[in-house]
This record gives sequence, structure tokens and C-alpha cells, in this order.
Amino acid sequence: MQKTEIKNLLKQNNISALKSFGQNFLTSQTAIDKVIEASSITLTDTIVEIGPGLGSLTLEIAKKAGKVIAIEKDRKLFEILKESLKASGIKNVSLVNDDAFNFQFPIFNFQSNPNFQFSNYKVVANLPYNIAVAVVMKFLTSNNPPQAMVVMLQKEVAQRIVATPPKANKLAVFCQLYSTPKIIDYIPSTAFYPKPKVDSAILELIPCCRYPILGSPKNRIPTTLAILEQIINTGFSHPRKTLLNNFVRGLGSYNLSKESVVEWIKNAGLDPSQRPQTLTIHNWLTLAKTLKTFHNN
Repeated sequence: MQKTEIKNLLKQNNISALKSFGQNFLTSQTAIDKVIEASSITLTDTIVEIGPGLGSLTLEIAKKAGKVIAIEKDRKLFEILKESLKASGIKNVSLVNDDAFNFQFPIFNFQSNPNFQFSNYKVVANLPYNIAVAVVMKFLTSNNPPQAMVVMLQKEVAQRIVATPPKANKLAVFCQLYSTPKIIDYIPSTAFYPKPKVDSAILELIPCCRYPILGSPKNRIPTTLAILEQIINTGFSHPRKTLLNNFVRGLGSYNLSKESVVEWIKNAGLDPSQRPQTLTIHNWLTLAKTLKTFHNN
């Protein structure tokens, strides 16, 4: 939809974009085309879209996909999009008026029904800025992660997600544990209405399970994963401080002496004076694998 169309549609329905919902409607066909191209959608795909808004992206996705599950929290936008889909004769979109964090996705509950088959689903969305990170992590850490995610989110957030040592960060580590992220392109703020204060990026995330410590998505060991998450959170608790300082202060439940922490870090092939942003994914995994040994000692 062009900016004038969106303005008229909002005016006709006596509504405005809600800042609290992070509503910035996509008006650039060029940006939409880039998202669609990056998604490689086929008729065998089921697409999950969070925050479809007025449907600029939804209508294009529906032309390519076998099925679309679009989750819209705003009741007024839901009704407008419902009418738009009806007027366009589009029948392969299941429009749901719910909060994405409350909605019981059938793709997440497939294990409760052994006869339910769900494959080749992707997440494609222009994510509301205020929930973008939470949505990404919700899908990446699910028992049934998508085949791919192609989402639009704040430029700076996308850059944080793809960051590598020596400029890594906690968000990057968690996202890269579960996926291979890549920035496809940058989208200027002028591609949206209302115009946000920041530019956006199209981010592709391909979920993966490259690390034995995590196990397959369906068979991850919760205790091991919990240890890994604790170590990463503790390591980044004070990014400007050393690993030694952060671990000595933050792993009190393991009752490790300073000497034991030093030995543990060195055993992982690291220098206790290193800072967390310099560690690779493999480094974090090695620390998680060996912590229990030092704790038992």
C-alpha cells in the first residue's frame, strides 16, 4: 500500500497508529519485494506473520504461500485487514486477533498430537519494534523452530544480532546459538508510515543445531541448556569487566573459589582477563561443558 492509501484507510476508520504497539506500516513496494525474495516462499510453505497491520506484506505473502497464519493484536486493524482479505478474494490466510505471546501456535503443540504434521513453515514479518527481539527468540527456542525467519526490525538490533568477536554481545550469542543470522538489506525510515526515528533492516535467520551440547530441537537437555544460559548471562552481566570478575561475583551458587574460576577459564583455553564480547560461540559452549566438572571438584 502507498502512504496515501494507508493515511486514507486510517482516516476512514477513525484510527491512528499506536506507538504502544510499535505500529509503523510498510509503504515501500521495493522493501516488500526484497522481503518476499529473501523468503523464497513456495506453495508448500506455511507462513507465520506477526503484526500484519493493514496487510501490505500479508497480501503479497498470500500470493506465494500455501497458507498464512497472521496474528494481529489490534482489534481495529484486525477488522480492517479481515475486510481487505475478503474484498481481495484471498482465502489462504488464517487471521487471528490475539497477542502473539498468548496465542497457542499449533506449530508449537505438534507433540501433543502425533497425527499432526507441520513442516516447511517460515516466519515472515515486519515486526513491531517493541517486541521484535522477544518474537525472534520465541521461535528460535521453540521445540519446533521454523525452517527460516525473514523479519524486518530496527537496524541497530539487527546489527547487534549478527555481531561477532571482538564486538559480540549477549543477544548475538543467544541468536547465534540457535541460528545463522544474516542482514539482507537496510530499509530507510521513509519506507514506513508513520516514519520511525530509525532505519530498519531485513534480517534472515536460519535455525540450526550445530552444537551437540544443545541436542536436537526436540531433545535438548534442559539442565545443560540452563547452565549455558546462566554462564552467558553472568559473563555479560558487566560487559566492561573481565570474565574472572563476572564469574567470581555471579556464579555464587556453584561455590567456586577465585582459584577454581581461574583454572576453569584457562581450561577452556581462555584468559581470565578477557572480556565477554571477545568470546566465540564455541568458547561459551566449552565453558558450559566444563563448569560442572570444576563444581564437582
